[in-house]
Amino acid sequence: MSIRRHNHHRHQPAETVMDPVCGTRISKYGVTPRRETASTLVHFCSAECASAFDGDPARYLRARE
Repeated sequence: MSIRRHNHHRHQPAETVMDPVCGTRISKYGVTPRRETASTLVHFCSAECASAFDGDPARYLRARE
């Protein structure tokens, strides 16, 4: 009979960012739509949220401040 052991160690929390349109937290390194503004890189959970941002970027950037 063998005993299987699992090393219990802590994983680093994934770095996440918030989609400014819907508020969903998403991986900073995931393959999701992004937009580069003059001051920051903005991440989105979907093409729909990126499209909404494109329609009125100032609205969503103000909300982030």
